[in-house]
Amino acid sequence: MEQNIFIDANVLIDLFEKKRIFHDDSVYVIGKLFGDENVELFISSDMISNIFYILNNHYKYGFEKTLDVIDKISKAHVVHPVSFDDISMSIKICKEAQFRDYEDALQYICALKEECTLIVTNNPKDFKNSLIEIKTTKELSRLLRDKI
Repeated sequence: MEQNIFIDANVLIDLFEKKRIFHDDSVYVIGKLFGDENVELFISSDMISNIFYILNNHYKYGFEKTLDVIDKISKAHVVHPVSFDDISMSIKICKEAQFRDYEDALQYICALKEECTLIVTNNPKDFKNSLIEIKTTKELSRLLRDKI
């Protein structure tokens, strides 16, 4: 049975930025999930721009290196194209106070539309009202290591 898993932007940034505290767990988890033929990994199209901006401007990766990272990310995940409907639904759940951050709300809506059963994030408080199961890379790393 195939499992659809949505990967939060912070996990992907952790994956490529060694100084971040969740780097090792993120590398392990993404490696394990990517290698599992029963798992489909999802991101949203807006995340690509956000990750590019953060790695290029905040972490000073440089333009070419950041483009290479974005290329790897987009080829390793199913990219959900953000639609007007996704934007509208995200605004709605923010106005209803289900989510306090628009970007997280948008990622959540995309995960729902892709029928994801898990969101992997290193900021679980951002998804406290999620109907989808939430795991940090630390939690998931522990679970995956226990299966070995």
